[in-house]
Amino acid sequence: MNIKQWLSDVFYDENGANIWNRESDGDDQLVACVRGWGRIQNEFKTETEAADFQDEVGRFITEAIIEKIKRDYE
Repeated sequence: MNIKQWLSDVFYDENGANIWNRESDGDDQLVACVRGWGRIQNEFKTETEAADFQDEVGRFITEAIIEKIKRDYE
């Protein structure tokens, strides 16, 4: 196993604020949790704005993982 294999189909789940990898057997494996809600929720006027920002962070991290794998392993 290597990084490319482990993170071959990484995606962000907005419902749980988690980053997952879809495995070939159909199961999803947890890669990371996007944390910081205690701080994030106090940085915005509404909970919706805070939740949107947390999702933006999760998508950003996921996209960075995908880009790095493409750059380093393909």
